[in-house]
Amino acid sequence: MGNLHESSPGQRFATWTDRLLTSSASSFPAVDLYAGEHWQIARTLPDQIAPRAATLWVCSAGYGLIAASAAIRPYAATFASGGVDSVGEDKSAARDWWTRLTEWPGPDADQPRSFADLARRDPHATIIAVLSDAYQRACATDVTVAASLLHDTQQLSVVGPSTNDLEDLVVPVTARLQPHLGGSLLSLNARVAAFLLRSSVDDDHDLRRERLRERVEQTMQATPVPATRTAGQRLTDEEVRAFIRGHAGERAATATGLLRRLRLSGRSCEQARFGQLFAEVMAWRARP
Repeated sequence: MGNLHESSPGQRFATWTDRLLTSSASSFPAVDLYAGEHWQIARTLPDQIAPRAATLWVCSAGYGLIAASAAIRPYAATFASGGVDSVGEDKSAARDWWTRLTEWPGPDADQPRSFADLARRDPHATIIAVLSDAYQRACATDVTVAASLLHDTQQLSVVGPSTNDLEDLVVPVTARLQPHLGGSLLSLNARVAAFLLRSSVDDDHDLRRERLRERVEQTMQATPVPATRTAGQRLTDEEVRAFIRGHAGERAATATGLLRRLRLSGRSCEQARFGQLFAEVMAWRARP
């Protein structure tokens, strides 16, 4: 994404999709292309509820919604703001990009291209979306529409951090769950999803959102609270600025509120330094 220099979103998207389609790079099934601890957990999710039928999908900033079996080429794109391969620098740009992806045929034109398409295809299906805060912001409208198209909105759950964009649909994940489930914070959303799917097997496969929330709450209550707060992953100034830029467009965003959200995600920054960086970002946004 960082190699694109088109100024208008439409031109940028057209160039991006043309490169995906005409690249000389070899194609691979998405399930084999992605790497990292998060994906290694995510790819096992359908196995957690066997023998029930389940299909794994990928929410991709480069390709849109694709089946894990879809053949795709290597790429670099993300909805997280502040990076060289970000699709946009604010919520509006990220949502515009996701909308364009849902309207593009993608690598398999016969497959659903959005969460709403999944719901339309089978209104009685259960949809569990494992999404970080950046991906929640990008897909919020689509996910909300999908929930409304299902037979019961309880059939759709978003496993990830609680955000203003999808608060009513989220099964909240916080760093407090890490001692119980292990692994790093980078894979915690996927680990929570795997835990919830495994637990449902002994609970008559009840995957309603309210039941998933109950399981998370019961797990947190059973997990001892550390006597002192565990030090989070310390971020550089630019990483903190990127985090602030990603949330600065939210209604009533404050330095205190954003610092609390940063720490709940397992990352850290001194209060005074965060306040200074917050002021810098907001001053830059206010420039004419």
